[in-house]
Amino acid sequence: MKESEILTAIDVGTTKVLAVVAAVDDSAEPTVLAHAVVPCKGLSRGNVENVAKTTDAVRTALDRLESDAGVDIHSAYVGVTGAHVSYENRRDPIRRVGTVGVITPEELAADISSRSAGPGSSRQLVHAVPISYTVDGEEGIRNPVGMHSSSVEVDTHMITADRARLGKLTRAVQNAGIEVDALVMEPLASGLSVLTTEERERGALMIDIGGGTSDVVVFSGGRLCYTGVVPVGGFQFTNDVCITYNAEYEAAERAKIEHGHTEPGAVDAALTLSLPLRDRPAQVTVSGRELAQLFRERAVELAKMVHIKLEEADAAYMTSTKIVLTGGASELPGIANIFQRQLGRAVRLGAPMRSDSYVGLKDPAHATGVGILIWASSHHDAGLPARRNGRSRGGRRRTNGAAGTGVGRYFRGFMPWTSAGHSQSRA
Repeated sequence: MKESEILTAIDVGTTKVLAVVAAVDDSAEPTVLAHAVVPCKGLSRGNVENVAKTTDAVRTALDRLESDAGVDIHSAYVGVTGAHVSYENRRDPIRRVGTVGVITPEELAADISSRSAGPGSSRQLVHAVPISYTVDGEEGIRNPVGMHSSSVEVDTHMITADRARLGKLTRAVQNAGIEVDALVMEPLASGLSVLTTEERERGALMIDIGGGTSDVVVFSGGRLCYTGVVPVGGFQFTNDVCITYNAEYEAAERAKIEHGHTEPGAVDAALTLSLPLRDRPAQVTVSGRELAQLFRERAVELAKMVHIKLEEADAAYMTSTKIVLTGGASELPGIANIFQRQLGRAVRLGAPMRSDSYVGLKDPAHATGVGILIWASSHHDAGLPARRNGRSRGGRRRTNGAAGTGVGRYFRGFMPWTSAGHSQSRA
């Protein structure tokens, strides 16, 4: 196996860190060598609040990967989420295009790579995703490569994040002894993992219900056209039980996983649970249907918040858009029915596709980690330099490469993008 064939993806979530290491080549999908899931207590609602605790979780996950896969890991592609992430769809002229007589892929890629959040901005550009092009006044062109024109405009989906928040995330990963190849928006990654090509083409709304946030993305015409974050996730479902009954968090989490439902009528009326109290050696008895009612109310609230997000983005009109739920909290029984009733569209549960290539990563909770790996693999496939394995003296993981802009295997021909990772210059 060549050293350059190793890629690592890290999903730093509110409740856990998922790390995946895989081997890739130019003809096959990533082959997972190992993965690790480690509890993490350094984040709140997708944001790194305690760098040291986050570093500990990342380091533990990487140590397990290296032991299980038998490789040294020195760099990784890292997921980004949180309420600090925002987007903007904008149209800009491409200044240097058609200089050799026809529009070239290099000219389009260079234009996208030159985007920034503005000098002195507190925002940092994470992705710039082309939606469509306007050539000589003709709008809606997917791929203008090969056309004869020097008058080209591009509609771009710009995803930015708070620079300070990204700095904390990057620092937490670097303190674990590795470098960041690139930062990857988690909802974008999840979309790569769970949506089919047809769904992205015909229109799909994907909701990734994670531990602390729910990420929302809309694809239409094969293109990413909306990104949003709702500050409610699986943690809030569990915390509702803790607050209502003064129960210990771990016990409330177990009750949710083992007996949770959003339809009280679907729960056995005789089911009762004993939950230990947080502040004294006693227990409280709770009926399964009472828990279901709590989860139902929170699920309805979450669905309404997603609807508000879509209305703000003028995306709620897409009545034919299919809804795909993914993420660990999407497995709560009955939640898909809540979203279907609240949003009035067909809903399915989304798990990583092509799961034969991702052994042990078949659950919705793994969608983001797998998607980051797909994103990383598409950049590797586009000929970007891959980082080599190995350790420098003293045991610290080292790096000798850089990430950049490319057209990925899964979106080749119409969706180049940039990612403002650690190894690139700051916007």
